Amino acid sequence: MKKILNISLLMLAALSTLTLTSCLHEMDEVFDDDAVIRMNNAMEDYENVLTSNGGKWQLEYYSNTTEPGYTYVLTFAKDGSVVMSGHNKWINYIKNNNLNTSAFGSMTSMWDVIGDNGLVLTFNSYNDFFHLFSSPDAVPTTGGTMTAGGGSTAGRGHEGDYEFNLMKFSGDTIYMTGKKYNYHMIMTRLPQDTNDSTYLTGVANLNKNMFTSKLPYVYIVLPNGNRWIVKSAASGYMKIYPEGQDEVTTSESHNFIITNDGMAFRDELVLEGYKIQRFKRQADGTALCVEDNQTLITADPLSVCLTNSVLNWKSNMKKEAAGGIYSEYATQISSETKNITAATLKNATLKEIQINYIDSISAAVVTMNFSKSSKTYPARFQFTVASSTDNQISFTYKGMTDYGERFYAACPTIEKFIQAFAAAKFDLTSPSLLAPTTITMAENGNAGNFIVLTLQ
Repeated sequence: MKKILNISLLMLAALSTLTLTSCLHEMDEVFDDDAVIRMNNAMEDYENVLTSNGGKWQLEYYSNTTEPGYTYVLTFAKDGSVVMSGHNKWINYIKNNNLNTSAFGSMTSMWDVIGDNGLVLTFNSYNDFFHLFSSPDAVPTTGGTMTAGGGSTAGRGHEGDYEFNLMKFSGDTIYMTGKKYNYHMIMTRLPQDTNDSTYLTGVANLNKNMFTSKLPYVYIVLPNGNRWIVKSAASGYMKIYPEGQDEVTTSESHNFIITNDGMAFRDELVLEGYKIQRFKRQADGTALCVEDNQTLITADPLSVCLTNSVLNWKSNMKKEAAGGIYSEYATQISSETKNITAATLKNATLKEIQINYIDSISAAVVTMNFSKSSKTYPARFQFTVASSTDNQISFTYKGMTDYGERFYAACPTIEKFIQAFAAAKFDLTSPSLLAPTTITMAENGNAGNFIVLTLQ
């Protein structure tokens, strides 16, 4: 009886094991089917998102940590084609073998959303104007090829991605990471009637004008009032460090991208506890942080820029660069040089006015450069400077040097110019307070009398 019972138990156990194994196998099949269905549904969802409402998106693209970001416009179609448009110097190199400026380029290739350890957006046919960043060819430069990390880029190229892990879709924005190099990127939906060339030309113009290499530095001004010095912003790869601290030991470098309405760092920055990343360009040219609506990127006040000893300002005093009495005086001074007795100076023409601040004499030097027979004769007049506000300045006459005395004696209008210049308070304006490459000095109370100075 015991033996029969044991056999029965063994048979029951075996049957149970077979039944459990069969059930588990069926459950695995069910879950596998669900996973496939969920993946297919997710791929279809992203395909619909990408192609809906005209299928037009702005891509903020980064190929590595040392180059600036590049703005592209992508137009996805349901047939698997995508129009990829950009405006940068690498496209200009492909089209014109020139890296000195940027150019617009647009080309159609193919795209797909696939499953590869997650959802992946792939651009799976070669596009000259986009896949150049993932090509292993050495990166060209003017007169050679680029090096990165101390070594040649041959065999590595820009080290950019052409496949992207789709991380999240929220509020008409798709968040992605490069599949190989893992850099964070975003795509933002654009209106379907966006003209690629017009849009990207606007971005390229902002890229040229938002920062200027002519200023030695600008500032990130935090809500607490502290400033971080920003160098080389015009290159798209800026160095920043706290004002008053050692640049070598405290500086950090960040690449960023210029978009249609401002700029964004590739990664979030944390400066003195403030988290910042995206900035919107303001009407005055400065850039305001989107995250806190307080942090500002700006330059020195215009009065400080005008009296910075490392900056050189000039005006050709022609119609568009001078108005009112200053335009009249410039014309009269040139005509009066006929009274000079020295043959080398007689009938010289007032070519331009130059303003430089000289630290060693604590004065601004206003130089009238006279030109004759391809030679320039500088007549220099010194002024002390006072600024009552950030954007207002006045000058007090101090004396003359070099050719100043000779031209002053022969041209009576120079004295009138100096008297008017010293009697006025000038209101200073510029199209951009972040990149003030031009400053207009207009007399307070009489704006028709003005001089437009251009940063050299």
